[in-house]
Amino acid sequence: MPRSEAQNEAIRAATRDKLQAAAITLFTRKGFAATSVGDIAGAAGVSVGLLYRHYRTKEDLFGDLVEQAATGLERVAAMFRTEAPADELILAFATEFLDDIAAGGATLEFYLLLQQAVLKGPDDARIEALLDRHRELHGETVRLIERGQRDGTFRPGPADALADLFYAALGGLAQLRLIRGDRFSGPSPELLTTFLIKEPS
Repeated sequence: MPRSEAQNEAIRAATRDKLQAAAITLFTRKGFAATSVGDIAGAAGVSVGLLYRHYRTKEDLFGDLVEQAATGLERVAAMFRTEAPADELILAFATEFLDDIAAGGATLEFYLLLQQAVLKGPDDARIEALLDRHRELHGETVRLIERGQRDGTFRPGPADALADLFYAALGGLAQLRLIRGDRFSGPSPELLTTFLIKEPS
């Protein structure tokens, strides 16, 4: 019995997922330039020909991953724009980030993919859009910190510099998780944000 269109689409989606998972791992570990189409196909367990049925070029695959990363940044920025207490929002994001990188989840790979996009340069509109989303998230983080400072839950200090410090800490933890693997022992969300959030009086 021939497969239904729904079954065919499920197979195509599963293949794309394998290609994307292999590509993001290779791009973040070897770099975009050093990763070949054959590397990606081999890591995904598919033929190069099958890869080309889904993506015309390595750049198209990279662009697809970049679009997904941009969507993730938009989600966090939207969360930071809500009216929930500032300390709860930053702790929720820190918790999600730490839990995911500890599990070796997508956050780790996508965070490092952002670095590859910066190194590759804004020669693609999708990469420029990703960098725009990151700038927007940084701006929302600055506004969130300023709101927390006004309501007395965040420590005083230049909000822009505190936001930079926060994301530098996240980036460093992502790199350390990649280096140490299962030996990684990350901080608690409370420890990660101790320079931002005041201790309850």
